[in-house]
Amino acid sequence: LRYVIVATREKQEELRAAQKKKSGSNPVKNNPWLRSLASFQSRMHWRSHFIQKLETQPSLECQDQCLAFSNLRRQPGDFNQQYYD
Repeated sequence: LRYVIVATREKQEELRAAQKKKSGSNPVKNNPWLRSLASFQSRMHWRSHFIQKLETQPSLECQDQCLAFSNLRRQPGDFNQQYYD
């Protein structure tokens, strides 16, 4: 994952330099690839945060995060562990 993030940052820098050399304008607004790479990088940060949350709080896999909504989705005994093995 670190390799992917570093490669993404390097590609963003390449695109910024090319855009600046080409037109001198704001590269983020004018280049759809930079916006796409920024979105991808944001998703990678979110994924890392979510995985870390699952590692530190494994109960999230089988319990609702907000217990106030637990009766809306499942009935008692409705959880099937076989789906998650």
